Amino acid sequence: MPRRLHNWNYQNVIDFLTTNDFHFVKPLAGSHERWIKRGKDGQPDITVEINFTHSSYPVKTVSRMIRQSGIDKDEWMKWGGA
Repeated sequence: MPRRLHNWNYQNVIDFLTTNDFHFVKPLAGSHERWIKRGKDGQPDITVEINFTHSSYPVKTVSRMIRQSGIDKDEWMKWGGA
């Protein structure tokens, strides 16, 4: 289980994004994937690019995914058991 921004793996990230209405869109180059949350009432779509890996992500990578998702960092940490 992730702690704050440490120990997030691929399954943790997609579980969190799925819980927050993101859906898989398509594979990208290499082992990357694009996940999207459709905008409502004229809001733009939000996309997050995820690299599939079997190990934990570095904190900088998790921070990048947080920025791309538009979801507050505190929500990520709360979900991650902080």
